[in-house]
Amino acid sequence: MKHRHLYIAALVVFFTSFSGLFVGLRSDSARDLYYKVKQNVMLFGQVYQAITDRYVEEVDPEKFIRAGIHGMLDELDPYSVYLEKESSDELRIMTEGKYYGVGMRIVIRNGWATVAEPPFPNSPAARAGIREGDQIISVDGQSTKGFSLSETANKLRGREKGSAVTIQIKRYGEEKPLEFRLLRDEIEVTDVHYTGFVRPNIGLIKLDRFNRSAGQQVREAVQSLKDQGMTALILDLRGNPGGLLDVAVSVADNFIDKGELIVYTQGRWENTRQEYRASRESLIGDMPMAVLVDGYSASASEIVAGAIQDLDRGVVLGSETFGKGLVQTVVPLDRRGERQVKITTAQYYMPSGRLIQRPEVFNRGPGSVLVNSSDSVAQKTKESKQQKENEKDAPKYFTQNGRTVYGGGGIKPDIESSSFRMNRYEIELMRRSMFFNYGLEYVDKHPNLAKDFALSEEDIESFFQFVDNKEFDYKPEGFQELEEIAKIAQEENYYDELAPSIDAMKEKFEIVKQKERKASQDHIRFFLKREIAGKAFGRDAYTEAMFASDSTLIKAVNVLQSPDEYNKILGTKLATSE
Repeated sequence: MKHRHLYIAALVVFFTSFSGLFVGLRSDSARDLYYKVKQNVMLFGQVYQAITDRYVEEVDPEKFIRAGIHGMLDELDPYSVYLEKESSDELRIMTEGKYYGVGMRIVIRNGWATVAEPPFPNSPAARAGIREGDQIISVDGQSTKGFSLSETANKLRGREKGSAVTIQIKRYGEEKPLEFRLLRDEIEVTDVHYTGFVRPNIGLIKLDRFNRSAGQQVREAVQSLKDQGMTALILDLRGNPGGLLDVAVSVADNFIDKGELIVYTQGRWENTRQEYRASRESLIGDMPMAVLVDGYSASASEIVAGAIQDLDRGVVLGSETFGKGLVQTVVPLDRRGERQVKITTAQYYMPSGRLIQRPEVFNRGPGSVLVNSSDSVAQKTKESKQQKENEKDAPKYFTQNGRTVYGGGGIKPDIESSSFRMNRYEIELMRRSMFFNYGLEYVDKHPNLAKDFALSEEDIESFFQFVDNKEFDYKPEGFQELEEIAKIAQEENYYDELAPSIDAMKEKFEIVKQKERKASQDHIRFFLKREIAGKAFGRDAYTEAMFASDSTLIKAVNVLQSPDEYNKILGTKLATSE
C-alpha cells in the first residue's frame, strides 16, 4: 500500500510542478488557467488513490494510470499519444535516422516475421547472406511464432554496436532451418527507395519516409541523376506517410529557391508563428518537375507537395492527399526519455496561407473537452469544415502565378489520376501473400532467369495451380451480407422459406468468382512479374517492373515531355506576360 501512496504523491508533485512553470509567464487569464490545471490534477490524484485503495477488486496501479492518460489524450486528436520505451525507440529511429541492428526490413507473412526485401547493402544481414523471403522463426532461441512485428523488430535491434543476436531462418527450398549469428552494427535508415530513370533524361526519385537524413539522401539522389544527364525530375511521394517537419523542409529545400517560404506553423498563441524558408538555391534550377501523391501521402509529404504547388515550382499529379496539417511536440517525462507524450501544439500552413488539415480530426462530439472560443484552433477548424461542405464555398487561396488552390482538406493535384482498381480476388491474393510466395518458388526453379524475362501462359496457369494447391478461397463483395441474411433467417426460424433464394445467390457468387479470376489475368501477370523481378534482381528491378502499368507515372512523363502543357498547367506564360 505504501508504494501506491508514494506513486500518487510523485504523480501529483510532477504535474503541479509542471503547471507551476507557466504561472506568471502570461496574462491573468493564463494564470487562472494554470491554477485550474493544478486543482484538477490534485482531483485526478485523489480519484486515482480512492479507486486503487478501495475498489472491490485489486487494481493494477501501472495499467490504471495509463488508462487514465490514454483516456485524456483520446479526447483530443489521434496524434496526441503517450509513448513508452517501444514507441520511443521508433521515434528515436525517426529523429536520429539510424539505430543499432542487423539491417533488414521485415513484415508479417504466413504468420511469421519475414524479410520483406533484400537487406540493406553492407549490413550484417546482407554480409551473412540473408535473403528476401526468409522467415525468422526464432531470435536468441525464442520462437517468434505469434510475435507482433514490433516485438520481433525490437529483439533484432540493440542498444550497443557489436552486440550479438542469433536468429534461425526458414528458407524456401531448404529442409532444415538455417542459423545465423549476427553482430549488430549502426544502420542508417534509407528513405530513398529508388533513384533512376523512367525515360531517357527523366529522373525518378521515390521517397518512402521523412526520417532524419531524408533531405541529404534526396540531395545526393538528385545530384547523381544530374550527373547522368537528367533534364526533368519526378518525385514520387505516393504512400509516404510523412515524418519530421524540419526534414520536410530540408527535402523541399532541394527544389525551392533560397529565401522562399516553404511552410509556416501557428500554435494556439498569436506569437507562436514560425516560418521555414529555403536556405539555399534550388539544386535543379528551373528544371521541369512533377510530384506524385495519393491518399496515403500525409504530413511531411503534403508540406513538400504543397510548397511546390503553391510556388508553381512543379506539377502535382495523382489523387487528393491525406490531409494532416498538425504539428506534434514530444515532451519527455523522465530523464532517460523512455516515457514521453507527443502533443499536437500547432498547425502548419502552405506558402499561400492555406491550411490542409481535415477538420474532422478533432473530437467535436457532445461533451468535447475543447473550448470553442472565437480565437481557438478548434473553432477555426469547425468553420473550415462548414466551408468545405460545398466546394464552391471552400476557402480559396492563390499560388505565386495566381492559380486557385483550396484549403480545408488535403492537397488536390493539378492532374488527377489513380492507379488501377483491384477486385476482391486480387486483394485477397495479395493479402494472403500468394504473389510473394509464388515469386519465391518461381525464382528457386529458374536460377538463370534473364532480366528481360516474360511470363508465358503456362506460367500464369502454374500460378493458378499453385493457388489451388494452397486451397485458396475468398468471399466476393456482398457475400458476407448474404451470410448475415441467412444467419438472421435461421435465428428467426424462417430460413426454409429463403433457402432456395439463398442457395441460388450462392451459386451466382461462384460465377462472380470465376469472372473475377478471369478478369484478373492482366493484373496477375503484372503482380507476378513485379514480385519475381524483385526477388531475382533486387529492389530497383521491383520498382522498374511497375513503370509500364503505372498510369500516374506515365501521365507525369507525358507532361514533362510537353513544355507547352507543363507551362499551361502552372500558368507560367501568364506570369511572364505580367
